[in-house]
Amino acid sequence: MTPPEKDPEQEKKIHNLEQELNDLRQGLAVVTDYYRDLEGISRKQEATAAIDEGIAKPLIDDDLEFEGIWRFHEEDLVADPSASVPCSEMYDSFVRYCTGSGRKVIEREAFEFVFSRMENPQPTLDRGVWTGYRLRRTYR
Repeated sequence: MTPPEKDPEQEKKIHNLEQELNDLRQGLAVVTDYYRDLEGISRKQEATAAIDEGIAKPLIDDDLEFEGIWRFHEEDLVADPSASVPCSEMYDSFVRYCTGSGRKVIEREAFEFVFSRMENPQPTLDRGVWTGYRLRRTYR
């Protein structure tokens, strides 16, 4: 038995279909690679966001807290070795300073911890009174 004759039109159609199928496979590979890249970028962005939230943001917040105390120290206090200010009055003045200047108010314990480490001169805390500074302004 002899093989049936092949129709040139049909062979041309088959060849075109095979080429289109190959093009579709290549397109699918490109799309798959694209989505794989997007997934990798998404993971990197999530990792960056986690680092920002877990590490960078607390450091920035700490800097802002220190900056607020430092500004209060520079703008509202006068170094005076013989002067003293009760802790509650010092903290209340700090709160009013922050409120007036739009800065974030921090808890009293944090304020006292950082404030006690200021220099030129370093304030001392003894029996609820800060010694070494007087208030420049009186808030009402």
